[in-house]
Amino acid sequence: MENQAVISSTTGAKVNICEVESVAKSWMIDFSFLTLCRYYREQNAEKFSKTLKVFEAMIDDEYQLQDNQQTKRTICCLLSRIMDGKNLDAHYDLNNKVTPLMSALSVWDCLKDTANDAALYDKIKNLLFIQCVGVCLEKGNAQLAAHTLQWLEKESDLPEKLQRKLSTVVSKKDVYDQLLTRFSFNHLLKSVNSFLDAFLEKHPSDFLFKAASKVVQVRQERPEQADVDQNNEDPEPDSPVKPETNALSSELNLRPKKKLFSTKTVHPWKPESTKKLPCLPHRTAKLKVSRRSCKVPSPPQQNTISKYRTKKKWLSEEDQHLKAGVKKHGEGKWSKILEEFDFRDRTSVMLKDRWRTLKKHGKV
Repeated sequence: MENQAVISSTTGAKVNICEVESVAKSWMIDFSFLTLCRYYREQNAEKFSKTLKVFEAMIDDEYQLQDNQQTKRTICCLLSRIMDGKNLDAHYDLNNKVTPLMSALSVWDCLKDTANDAALYDKIKNLLFIQCVGVCLEKGNAQLAAHTLQWLEKESDLPEKLQRKLSTVVSKKDVYDQLLTRFSFNHLLKSVNSFLDAFLEKHPSDFLFKAASKVVQVRQERPEQADVDQNNEDPEPDSPVKPETNALSSELNLRPKKKLFSTKTVHPWKPESTKKLPCLPHRTAKLKVSRRSCKVPSPPQQNTISKYRTKKKWLSEEDQHLKAGVKKHGEGKWSKILEEFDFRDRTSVMLKDRWRTLKKHGKV
């Protein structure tokens, strides 16, 4: 039991380390979820992708997820697919013909009970229907658009009226059709933002964020000069504060008498619930949060000199330039010689090596 108990730094009492880890991990999961929502709003794909990997690693490591954690995982499944909505090379399903937005439809079905606003739920679902087809046409893939429409007819509850409109759009291959422009991809992004606002209002998930904000606020409001003066004061003879404590406070630039959080709290705050609830079956339990595969575009060629150069034969003209440069500037002034004469993208090190070779063969 000793390895499962630690001494609390605030109360001095022993607490179970497993419960401590559970609370801390809940805070980190909440913070990662809140950060993912922010990057989604900003449409920052790079930071979203990096944070998503951290979130997925933490939440999938849990043996049993609380209901609110499972819901947050499902929401991240939705956000990741919409973030990749226009990337037809990204795949979240084993079937490579299922685009990210097609996959998002099944995830959104799992969130029906979470979306308290029925009108907003139907609105987002219709936007997903339309953009599943619209993105394919926008990318110039009319064949995939037709396949997507067939898939929607078989695998989803696509309204008949909307099906006829989408069929007309696909047959005309009209990217600027009124249906696609009125219910655009940006409209989908904003509608999901409204859903996130409502969810975060009910499940703030911001304890760790608020705690960090308080620390930053205290640092900004603390007068630096007052800290320096206080830390430099010698302790009174009867003062219980040890010199080592003052030295540590001076090094960390902290006030020893000021405490950010109260030490009277015995029980740590638990986000929503730290008690492990029975794990209910969810359709998204087997879905990956991040994409399964994606064709990574080759990086653009840069106009930088490669680290590994192919050897270029020295021309007699270059040798003459090198000899003239050494005669004018002296041996060792390779940078000046390189600036004055044309050596076909050679470096000063190459000039030095060539000069050594010429001397070795008695050509200079």
